[in-house]
Amino acid sequence: MQDKIENNIIMSKFDADEDVLSGLNILVDKYKIRAGFIDMGIGMIKNLKIGYWNFDKYEELFIEERSELVAFHGSIADDKNRFHIHIGVARKDHKLYGGHFFSGTADPLMEIKITKFDQAEFTRKYNPVSTLNELEIH
Repeated sequence: MQDKIENNIIMSKFDADEDVLSGLNILVDKYKIRAGFIDMGIGMIKNLKIGYWNFDKYEELFIEERSELVAFHGSIADDKNRFHIHIGVARKDHKLYGGHFFSGTADPLMEIKITKFDQAEFTRKYNPVSTLNELEIH
């Protein structure tokens, strides 16, 4: 992985077969991100696990073959539930799939932009009404 920060904007390039969540965790630790947004991601991904929230559990889908990223964005909190990321991908037949991002591997690469906030802290708190760990902004 390659990465660089400038004016609290982090640009990173994940290489083939790099685990996306592991790489994101490395970036969060390296740049001490307590509050941030994953603004965008482009490239391709394989071994993708996504979910659709149906108010009591995620309905999961696994896509093994390489797919093209058409959307990749979310929030980063200083919490055990560090990431909340949504993803959209196009498969070879041009059909789109998307949902909550659980895991995946860059193939052959992904480029990701993160914005780091210095004056804010994000955490997550369980809301029994939505049944979600919701973002709290401090």
